[in-house]
Amino acid sequence: MYISIDHHSGVPVSPQISEAIKYRVVSGSLPPGERLPSVRALASQLHLNPTTVARVYRQLESEGVIYTQAGNGTFVAGRPPGLTVSEQRRRLEGPIRQLVVEAGRLGVDFDRLQDWVDAEVQRIEEGKELKP
Repeated sequence: MYISIDHHSGVPVSPQISEAIKYRVVSGSLPPGERLPSVRALASQLHLNPTTVARVYRQLESEGVIYTQAGNGTFVAGRPPGLTVSEQRRRLEGPIRQLVVEAGRLGVDFDRLQDWVDAEVQRIEEGKELKP
């Protein structure tokens, strides 16, 4: 699994790793059941302290994105079973509100924001990689 980290982006390394993994899960390039690199292997690949990668894996596990089998490794989890539409909406309201507020703060026209969201959905559906 290849992950690119930009140390000059101003975004901390942990969220970059987390978002890269989530993006690959959603796009299907990391399907359910796929084994992830060990903490040490990914830390070595990214030239990071293993504690950083372990923290990301724990967070992703608490979110249900991945799971660990003792002695076997860490794997991509399947989609959460049967969340109601109201539960899906409840979980997404905060992040959506943050996006809309930040777009407004930056002066982004809401029609343009919708176009960008549509383009990102299309990119994910086509399985294209996230650009750093």
